[in-house]
Amino acid sequence: MAVTDTEQIAFWEPHPGGQLKIIGNGKNMTLAYSRIQPGSEIPEHKHPHEQLGYCLEGEARYQIGEKTFDVKKGYSIIIPANMIHSAKIIGKQEFVSIEAFSPPRPDLVRGKFAPEKF
Repeated sequence: MAVTDTEQIAFWEPHPGGQLKIIGNGKNMTLAYSRIQPGSEIPEHKHPHEQLGYCLEGEARYQIGEKTFDVKKGYSIIIPANMIHSAKIIGKQEFVSIEAFSPPRPDLVRGKFAPEKF
């Protein structure tokens, strides 16, 4: 059990135009806060983690497998494990989201929640 002041956790850049910070990391999931600049892209990739996202601000066009989805404030999205996906930020404001991954994503964790500190 833990309570964390996530304002004290630094962002890092997983790809150009994107900032990410892990705001929770447990035995079964990782929770991330992400903000991505307009016009930026998340390159096509896949990972063995189920991903659930919730958009707080902005708009993005996701490519998940063969399907395309526009996601904006108030929308949630589920990306199955091992599914190829990418996104492009559309519109004029940054895209801000909360992303949950299961199982945990040690490759994304920095600082307070790094595996050696958990």
